[in-house]
Amino acid sequence: MSSPFKTPWHFDNFKVDNEGEYVKIVGQFQGDWDDDVRNARLLGLSTKKYNKQSYEHAANKPSANHEMEDAENLYGQPDAPIFEKMDITDYPGKLPAFEKIIDSVKIDTTKSFTFKFHDQLPNQQLMWHIDNLPGNPRKERVIDNSDFKYQDPNMVRFLIMLNDWEPGQVVQFGSIVYTQWKKGTAITWEWSTLPHITWNGSWERRPALQLTGYATEATWNLITKGNKDSIYKI
Repeated sequence: MSSPFKTPWHFDNFKVDNEGEYVKIVGQFQGDWDDDVRNARLLGLSTKKYNKQSYEHAANKPSANHEMEDAENLYGQPDAPIFEKMDITDYPGKLPAFEKIIDSVKIDTTKSFTFKFHDQLPNQQLMWHIDNLPGNPRKERVIDNSDFKYQDPNMVRFLIMLNDWEPGQVVQFGSIVYTQWKKGTAITWEWSTLPHITWNGSWERRPALQLTGYATEATWNLITKGNKDSIYKI
């Protein structure tokens, strides 16, 4: 079994995407992770440089930059920062509910993976981007560029919302806009070429988890069969 998503994205501003073509909600985790959210906040956040992300994290360096500074790096300057986030795998045993989510998606934990906490503050945004492609994701930089680097097709990425939606919070993948999510909603997407944004225009923090790793057969099965009504208890 392999990824069910199309690739590359079409880069047509007026084409309507369908749920499941490039992105989909695969279900809702249910459990008690309020203590984990509080502990993650107490452990603190660290900002990673966009081009310094690696699965071993050896090259990651702290930065005082914030999300809006991406606007100054529209064309892919090497120091473009990514959002503030914390690598949960650096704190084994301190965030047990989050670790159960790793177990639930059945990624191959014998290989490198990342599991990050992103606490998006009010009025923060991560601009229209493709993961691991700093700057403006124009068509000519992606599908018209023979040097564009696609992600490993065996890798997957999940975004898991940790609180119920608050008015003003938005995530958009391609032409699909998600709002009104429930706590535990899990989204996955074709992350090589699909542009997306996150914006918190509410008065509350928007905590989420970003999980990236190598898929197993069970992972692809979850993605293929899962939908907005699927429930995963942890």
